[in-house]
Amino acid sequence: MNTIKLFFCIVFIGFLGQSQEQTHVISHDEETIVTDPSKGTNSYKRTAVFPKASEDIRSIILNLKFECPDKMRCADWDYVDHIKARQKNDTTVYEIARMLTPYGGFFQKDWGFEWRVDVTDFSLILRDEVEIDYIHTGYEDNKTRGWKVTVDFEIIYGTPVANLLAIHKVYDGNFKYGYKDDPIENYLVPVTFSAHANAGFSKMKILQTGHGMDANGCGEFCSKYRDIVFNGKVIDHKDLWMECGDNPLFPQAGTWIFDRANWCPGYLLQPDEMMLNTEAGKPYTVDINMEAYETEKPSANELLSAVVVEYEAPNAKNDVTLVDIVQPSKRLIHSRKNPFGGFPVIQVKNNGSNPLKKMTIQYFIEGEKPKKYEWTGHINFGDEAAITLPTEVFSKQKYAKFHVELSKPNGKRDAFKADNALESDYERPDIFPDTIVVRYKSNNKPWQNTYSIQNSFGDVVFTKDSINVKPSTVIQDTIALKPGNYNFKFDDTEGDGLEFWYKAKDGRGEVKLLDANGKAIKQFASDFGSGINYYFSVQTDMSYELDNEPSVGVFPARTQGPITLDYFCNTPSEVKVLLVDQENESDVVESHSYKNFSKGSLSYDLSYLPAKRYYIKVYVNEKEVYKNRIRLKE
Repeated sequence: MNTIKLFFCIVFIGFLGQSQEQTHVISHDEETIVTDPSKGTNSYKRTAVFPKASEDIRSIILNLKFECPDKMRCADWDYVDHIKARQKNDTTVYEIARMLTPYGGFFQKDWGFEWRVDVTDFSLILRDEVEIDYIHTGYEDNKTRGWKVTVDFEIIYGTPVANLLAIHKVYDGNFKYGYKDDPIENYLVPVTFSAHANAGFSKMKILQTGHGMDANGCGEFCSKYRDIVFNGKVIDHKDLWMECGDNPLFPQAGTWIFDRANWCPGYLLQPDEMMLNTEAGKPYTVDINMEAYETEKPSANELLSAVVVEYEAPNAKNDVTLVDIVQPSKRLIHSRKNPFGGFPVIQVKNNGSNPLKKMTIQYFIEGEKPKKYEWTGHINFGDEAAITLPTEVFSKQKYAKFHVELSKPNGKRDAFKADNALESDYERPDIFPDTIVVRYKSNNKPWQNTYSIQNSFGDVVFTKDSINVKPSTVIQDTIALKPGNYNFKFDDTEGDGLEFWYKAKDGRGEVKLLDANGKAIKQFASDFGSGINYYFSVQTDMSYELDNEPSVGVFPARTQGPITLDYFCNTPSEVKVLLVDQENESDVVESHSYKNFSKGSLSYDLSYLPAKRYYIKVYVNEKEVYKNRIRLKE
């Protein structure tokens, strides 16, 4: 059954006294999405009612939420999902967003994650009745695993940045790449359009990801460049490559850390955008050229959709938008940078035709006096910039609202004030004592790791290079700290953390922050990818709290038999370790109990068991605190 849902609310923003009307159009509401192995693709078409064409839309943000389904577990594989839109009584279908699904084998029932992408450029077609098609690809089992998906269009009413005139499809397909007798440029041919008579500017918008696996790893695991050509001249050159070890969705069950061709598992693709200097009423030509590539046994594909969007001239000369508050924030997409104490970071966009050279920024944590910052710089029309505010943010409140307001772009009245203010959820960073201990256990490749502590002003108060550290060695460094906000950074040059299931020979390491008594204040998971970025605060008039949750790690996750379980907890407890069948968790294969256990390594040999997948579970005082998958003899 098709679903049509609308949610209306009035949002009052900031302390300008401005308000803006916000509508949520939800096309897919917690729908269970599974594969169709017979075809490799499964379509979920739903009709949704968007605002009428006569209503002014300021922006449309697509919010995409993934959860584990109610009656099955999260899906396993990193498949390509498409979100496409087609207006009623029209045959033209546009890909408005693309999702690369995560490896969900580790995720538990309470797991969930959310992503956002701006789809305002499609506001010409997101009107009245629209068919929104969520297309899930892949071949995995569809009886026991899938995703619970919500597709939510957050629509802000108001004067548009510029009036949209036309959308032209340029390319839309899965183009084979590396074939000597049939090169990709046979399909990525120049395309010519005639600009609208009222066109003030145009924008090219591209969704592109590389897939397939030939002898060179192309197209998924090889870096190739792409040129955008406008009227015969290259206007953009890009290496189609993305580093995945800093993905905010971590850890995942598969090869989530491996860099890929412009995408990562568990990632909502952010489109590439290029401004085009089109002239009203005149023809123009756009073209995409891929790096020349041939191989003997090709299997690579470039999954590419591209449109050109034509607009009238911008509606205002001076118009700035506060796009996001990055720090402090509780948005999951910013989770690697928060909770936060230090200099706040915001994201702004210049929507006025004049370059943005100055503005006033006010910001504060609720209950505190606003601070004012007279920013100067240079942001061209249509560009975004991250701005660091000059005063540290810290509150003794555990949770509070953080407010930011922009005003007076270029010293003038803002043409649209309602998107000048936002609030975010502030969570106070952990409080630490003035003496701490960094406890670092190296894995088998310690030369890949460095770690440091620096304050908000960038002063390094402690640093450690692991070049001379021996493998599988515990090192403890005691550090005295003055009151203030700090950042603990732990870097891994290979982007594979202190453990990664695919690299069992690299072993497993750990890093923890302890107090002077050896009690854990913060314990980090070892499968963290490129690094740890952790903020804390030393406040002599505030007490610190211990991290009393047990830290458990099992390695390797793929084994011929031997596994080691590392356990660390501040409090000795009764600990029980169970090995169960993955498909039938009531089938207990092994059970081990330990009295008054607080820390240490436990070894097990599972080589006598049948080759299959198991869960290893850890219970402390009868409460489950850990669950992970073991692949035995696979």
